[in-house]
Amino acid sequence: MDTLLSGVRVLDFSQVLAGPYTSRILAEMGADVIKVEAPGGDLTRVIAPKHDRGQSGLYTWANLGKRNICVDLQKDAGRALALDLVRKCDVVLENYRPGVADRLGIGWDAVHAANPRAVMVSVNGYGGDSSWAEKGAFAPSMHAVTGLIEYQARKVESATGLRPMANLPDARADLTTALQAAVGLLAALRHAERTGEGQRVEIAMYDAVLGTYPETPFELLDPPEIREEPAPYDAGANGFVAVAGPPQFVWAAVSKAFALADPAPPGADVPAKARSRHAAIEAWMAAQPSRDALVAALEGARIACAPIVTLREALTGAFGRERELLVAVDDRRGGTRPMPRLPYRFSASSVRATRPAPLRGEHNAEVLAEVLGMDPARIEALVAAGVLLAEA
Repeated sequence: MDTLLSGVRVLDFSQVLAGPYTSRILAEMGADVIKVEAPGGDLTRVIAPKHDRGQSGLYTWANLGKRNICVDLQKDAGRALALDLVRKCDVVLENYRPGVADRLGIGWDAVHAANPRAVMVSVNGYGGDSSWAEKGAFAPSMHAVTGLIEYQARKVESATGLRPMANLPDARADLTTALQAAVGLLAALRHAERTGEGQRVEIAMYDAVLGTYPETPFELLDPPEIREEPAPYDAGANGFVAVAGPPQFVWAAVSKAFALADPAPPGADVPAKARSRHAAIEAWMAAQPSRDALVAALEGARIACAPIVTLREALTGAFGRERELLVAVDDRRGGTRPMPRLPYRFSASSVRATRPAPLRGEHNAEVLAEVLGMDPARIEALVAAGVLLAEA
């Protein structure tokens, strides 16, 4: 099968998640992604339990399919080498704080001068021209400052009366930004192919999170409204079940389909009605012979629902296996580890990682010989000078 981005070469200076996941998408679509890792290593190598540090699961997940060179950009020869590679690449990706790429000699002006056709994608926290440009940006702080944590707490309060302030249990800000970066990058690449002119695409995490969050239309009403959703139903021995739709709709659908009497006393206020009806639905669910029978009954009545399962069950259960969701990848330790594949399924093109996640500096000689035509003596001289490094 054809690979979609065959012939596209990407020079990736990014680390952690937002940038690397963007380039993982490109790599699995067939681009030649060259990860330029700093001597200190990508932070995802150590964002892991102690036993998994180094070639960690998170690093593997974000860096499948790439080649890796380890270059010290603090050295003049390292910066010169980076620009030599820029001249041979179609895309340059970085997620330094604003201004750092310029100080390292690989900012937009230097990249554009070296290769006018190249697209540069800069991922940062708050925008290089903003008053918050110097702020650090990681998922927990981004979830706080974009309002996601407070909104989540307020939404829980509207359903339960409690208002727990808890961070989101994931790196949503990073991955939302990565997906937006991939879209912008591909659009700019298409423009460069058509016109011969590269351009810089800046993606601020703050903008990406708020521009993608679907609750904003409700928050921008005057006054703001919390979109009402029913809490999951406790079905006793059958576990918990989520049913899509506002509580009034769920009660109307379930009570009609299964002839449930309205337990709300005459004259009860709206919250009291909602509580009693929720409890009636839970009692009916708990009386069903099994979780599968419960879900089948709801689906038979055309009520959208799903049992609440663990993340591991979703990944490894029967449906995950049917979808071939997990693939075994080389763990670079003499074995394999399971990783979720990307979701794209094209009718005439393949999407897959043709390489394992790379070791730091693993492809120094290969990349420099292939892309720049360097001979072994020149490569050895760069190693001796501390410009190129590799894992022992």
